[in-house]
Amino acid sequence: MSMDPQPLNWLAAACGITLDPSTGTTMVRRVVTDSRVAGPGDLFVALRGERFDGHDFLSDVAARGVAGVLFDAKRPAHLSKGVVALEVADPRVAYGQLAGRYRRRFTLPVICVGGSNGKTTTKELIAAVLAPGFSTLKSEASFNNDIGVPATLLQMESHHGAAVLEAGTNHPGELAPLVRLIAPRIGVLTSFGREHLEFFGDLAGVVQEEGTLAEELPPGGTLVLDGDSPFTDGVAQRTQPGVNVVRIGHGPQNHWRVHSVSQDWDGLTFRVDSVPHPDWSGVWRVPLPGEHSAQNATYALAVAAELGINPAAARTALAAFHPPKQRLALTRVGELRILDDTYNANADSMLAALRTLSDLPCSGRRVAVLGDMGELGPMTETAHVEVGQASAQGMDALFAIGQWATATAAAAQSAGLGRAHAFASVESALPALREYLQPGDTLLVKASRSARLEQVIRSLQETATANPPVNASTAASVAA
Repeated sequence: MSMDPQPLNWLAAACGITLDPSTGTTMVRRVVTDSRVAGPGDLFVALRGERFDGHDFLSDVAARGVAGVLFDAKRPAHLSKGVVALEVADPRVAYGQLAGRYRRRFTLPVICVGGSNGKTTTKELIAAVLAPGFSTLKSEASFNNDIGVPATLLQMESHHGAAVLEAGTNHPGELAPLVRLIAPRIGVLTSFGREHLEFFGDLAGVVQEEGTLAEELPPGGTLVLDGDSPFTDGVAQRTQPGVNVVRIGHGPQNHWRVHSVSQDWDGLTFRVDSVPHPDWSGVWRVPLPGEHSAQNATYALAVAAELGINPAAARTALAAFHPPKQRLALTRVGELRILDDTYNANADSMLAALRTLSDLPCSGRRVAVLGDMGELGPMTETAHVEVGQASAQGMDALFAIGQWATATAAAAQSAGLGRAHAFASVESALPALREYLQPGDTLLVKASRSARLEQVIRSLQETATANPPVNASTAASVAA
């Protein structure tokens, strides 16, 4: 969480504050928003969150010897002697201003990953294949909003050779200021899907917003995007003159063509034909499930090729990739296999996850445990019905949980799935799920983050721990 040390008065100036020369010479080594980690040499920024308000901890962090605190001028503060007070109209805005000015000190190649689905995994893939050639800064987890992006930028240091950040949006107009903060040379748009329709209205609204990344790339920059999408041409036309557009997909029109995808429980094998970089053509391996993961991996290969990474080193890095948690993560719980995709969901990612489970080899039954999808507005019922209908293809059972569980399960039954059950809560679903499951079964557990469906996996893990198999060798052979 450190940065290249900067004088406090330099950071203050980024927020429009002029300090007395005698008080602004302290060198700041970190900018922090978590009062629990604040210490000597830090600048603490008091932000308001859903559960905490940093202003409630100003006295605590001041007593720990921070160099300064940045806070709302409308909130009174009683600070220890020697702690410099930076009073601003809006700490959240000032935090972004500070990070933006700090970012402009660096000329390293920065990659910004946007799109409807797969941003975090693609960001992690890019960071992995760049690592053999660069000390690479990357966003932690899904730090992709106006707090997470500044937090990542303020960890940039002179030893970094590249940086890859994620930029997210759920309201029109949110993406542009984030991209301007990041100031990327390379932009990656993973997909255009039905996300946050409550705020974007329809898919055209999503494309309009996500395409902002294309508009913000500088001449000489590169846009990497899904070349099979019907929206690709329109988004590509929004780039400035001099931006190189790289299309990736399955069709022959793409610069990087992905084909011959096969998967097992250890991941994917796929072929790539690269027109601009023929030495990157060939067979690749990545320990991720889902045919769509081959395209996400190829986005990373295209970025690595643009930045001069050795393809042999990238091949090794890709094969050793460690996927992020709760994003189609493969795990075993006792004698069950689980696809944990509980971080988030929309209709398109639900359909992709169901296809993944359907395509994976399974010695037992395929079971979909699906929760509600949030922020879909007037399309909410339609989306849940669509997912229910899709679960009838290749699934042996559906356990739908949440407010829209009845609609999802009814659609599955109408589409021919005999075992489709609806439950109002995780607690009510667990007994029936435990009773149904047998050794060798495979589960997909997926929902929007607000559904907290990870509780299903946690409960199954606790049950497996409390009731280990009597014959461990038999259990191992079933799980293999």
